[in-house]
Amino acid sequence: MNKKKMSPKEAGQQAFSRGEWRRALECFRIHCAQAPDDLRSQLKVAEAWERLGQKKEAVQVYQKVAEAYAQDGFLLHAISINKIILRVEPSSQHVNRRLAQLYAEKNREVKSVHPSPRIPLFSELNEGELQSLLKNVRMKTFPADALVCREGEEGASLFVITRGEVAVTKQTSRGKEVRIRNLGEGDFFGEFGFFTDQRRHANITALTESDILEIDRDELNGVIKRHPRVKEVLQDFFRQRVLDLFLACSPLFSTLGAAERQEVLKRFRLLKVPEKTVLFKGGDPSDSLFMIKSGEVEIYTENRQGKRTVLAALKSGNFFGEIGVLLNRPRTAFASTMRASELFELTKKDLEACALQFSEVRSVWKEISYKRLTQMKELLSQKDVEKVREAMV
Repeated sequence: MNKKKMSPKEAGQQAFSRGEWRRALECFRIHCAQAPDDLRSQLKVAEAWERLGQKKEAVQVYQKVAEAYAQDGFLLHAISINKIILRVEPSSQHVNRRLAQLYAEKNREVKSVHPSPRIPLFSELNEGELQSLLKNVRMKTFPADALVCREGEEGASLFVITRGEVAVTKQTSRGKEVRIRNLGEGDFFGEFGFFTDQRRHANITALTESDILEIDRDELNGVIKRHPRVKEVLQDFFRQRVLDLFLACSPLFSTLGAAERQEVLKRFRLLKVPEKTVLFKGGDPSDSLFMIKSGEVEIYTENRQGKRTVLAALKSGNFFGEIGVLLNRPRTAFASTMRASELFELTKKDLEACALQFSEVRSVWKEISYKRLTQMKELLSQKDVEKVREAMV
């Protein structure tokens, strides 16, 4: 039986696997002559030249492929290749300037015909801002199943995915791992540590082999200083993700998927509250619930003599004020900030709309509220319990 003859591309791949660089170069050059639009195979030509120690030839092919990707609108592929060029030939600093110019031209051309696909962070930057940013990125490759970031570890750099897909997961207070979302080409992560405490706030795991650009915090701050709008772009995404992360880990909304959480997100508003501010008092109308973004809130009751009984001290990620909203009764306790805090507020009207739209939210809402009522009964005197019970009848 005649053995099937391999194509030049297949022969080149086989030669690569065996470390036969000269043979691989010959095969891929033949294939690229037949299929000039196969940019991945052109990258193999460049890699073969590099393996053979021919840096000049390798850089020429890499530059050609990077420009082709940029002109086609694939900025992240082009950035990855530029990082390879600078590794092979560090003196080739002009490639970042050329890439920024090409991408800016492509954006103007595409926008004149139809809206271009939005790449978070990069598509919001002008040519000068992009060029500054490109100088300060490093590329790393992670195999499938590799841990990119571990929750709780120190880290404030920003990451951008140029190829592949990663999963974002987080541990709840009860030790359960919750899948927040998957991220793919063009998405970035690490902004939590950059804007807050310089720690990782989630686990990031590569689902496939992934190429990821890393931008150091100090270097990114330098870019921001020169181009303040870079920070605005990051903060816009940060605000969206902070609330989504809280919703995903909150017992009240954790049953919702990413798309459903986006619907809920639209209904929240952010409040910045000074230290020792009374948010509501027992007997006040129950017109909203709150979720703590940062800071600390004390929940307590007061008797006629002003004696305070503390029910809970709540921190980031916790919500409160839901009991009166659920039971359609006045507030059963007081709430006050223990330090300057940022709170997300959801009005009673919007919460009821969410409960109607997502039945699982209402079920969890009831369950948690009744548990908290039970805890209150255990903490309050019998006399106070009777007063709360009367208020709820």
